[in-house]
Amino acid sequence: MHSTTLHATHRQRRQVIWGLTLVVFGVAYLLQRDDDAAVARLWQYWPWVLVAFGANSMLPPTDGRRFVDGLSQVLFGAWFWVTWEGWWGLTFSNSWPLLIIVAGLGMALQPLANRYFPRRHEEQS
Repeated sequence: MHSTTLHATHRQRRQVIWGLTLVVFGVAYLLQRDDDAAVARLWQYWPWVLVAFGANSMLPPTDGRRFVDGLSQVLFGAWFWVTWEGWWGLTFSNSWPLLIIVAGLGMALQPLANRYFPRRHEEQS
């Protein structure tokens, strides 16, 4: 697949995800507009937007860099959700080293991902 086609595919999928995200939040606000506390609680779900964009980067057609970046976004969104909810006793102040681990994992996985998602010859130019 040519690199401009790959870029266009990712751009279109990003646009669809943003559009669906806005629709979901708009409908949620519309349904909860009389309850200010419920509207404020909707913001706790924003990490799922990161997960959606990360998953989009991981879907084919992709290359190694996009796949690892997407995986990092998914893991960051999951970390944010878990700390926001306080699962397993994790808070922002005691779990931030997990972000360093995710960054290191991304660096270590990049060469492996490039092997499994090689750029085609016509994309490298």
